[in-house]
Amino acid sequence: MILVQTVEDVYPAVDELVVELKAAGHSSLATVLRHRMHTVAWTARSELLEELQDVLGRALRLDDLALPEVLKNQIERLLLVIGEFLQGQ
Repeated sequence: MILVQTVEDVYPAVDELVVELKAAGHSSLATVLRHRMHTVAWTARSELLEELQDVLGRALRLDDLALPEVLKNQIERLLLVIGEFLQGQ
């Protein structure tokens, strides 16, 4: 998994997460993330990041999703970096 340290790391890490989610049988979440990243036209970086924060946060709160621990950890790291960036604006 990509080490997410800055907001610039978020984009490739989410793309990698999409692949990992599909492989783990979570294609619905993968499809939503891919759509947000590559189909929706965002007017600002913060707009995309807020949406990713919402989608990823909801995914962690869903008990029935049963995400593998490694994916949960990556999502938590993404949320941390996104949150720090958004707070700094």
